[in-house]
Amino acid sequence: MKAFTIMGRAIKAVYEELFLCVWLSILWWVGTVLIVTAAPVTVGLHRVANRMANYQRVESSFFFEGAKSHFGSGWLLYLLRVGVPVLIGVNIWFYFKMEGWIWIVGVLFLWLFVVSVMVGLFVFPLFWQQDEPDLKLVLRNAAILTLQHPLYTFLLLLFIAVLMGLSIIPIVALFLTPAAIAVTANFGLAGILQDMGLSPQPPVVSRR
Repeated sequence: MKAFTIMGRAIKAVYEELFLCVWLSILWWVGTVLIVTAAPVTVGLHRVANRMANYQRVESSFFFEGAKSHFGSGWLLYLLRVGVPVLIGVNIWFYFKMEGWIWIVGVLFLWLFVVSVMVGLFVFPLFWQQDEPDLKLVLRNAAILTLQHPLYTFLLLLFIAVLMGLSIIPIVALFLTPAAIAVTANFGLAGILQDMGLSPQPPVVSRR
């Protein structure tokens, strides 16, 4: 299936840019721990990951360039991406605590939670995929792509869940997990756009 091909491409990209991914993962953790820079470092990380997914030149300068630009819109997108699943999660907890048939409402919120996380997978990649970042267009297109490709998106989400599971190993969490997740999300978006002719195909490797 296409999703597994994309996972392979993401792993290959991380391996080929291993030292850069390690450096960017460390920067992401530092920025996230400081809280005030959590959104900028996430925007910057996806800036580099998006270039990787589109087979463009990458270096750490693109991270800093992305982190410094779109400060306000980056924070708004970050808060939406994090806040919406959290609010839905609160509703799940509330309704599952209730007795009687009302717990069914909690099941509906559980599905909404999964969908919101799937939509969130594409928001930062779409932010950089557009020529001019537009939050409404980002959220709209992320929702459309998720609904059009639910199995594909869900499999990518499961792969990211595996990456997060590997984060129980501290060295993996510190040096690889943030970059690997960002790269997977951006390659996931690129995989859909390639079929639409909106993203470059992987370069052909000549064999002698």
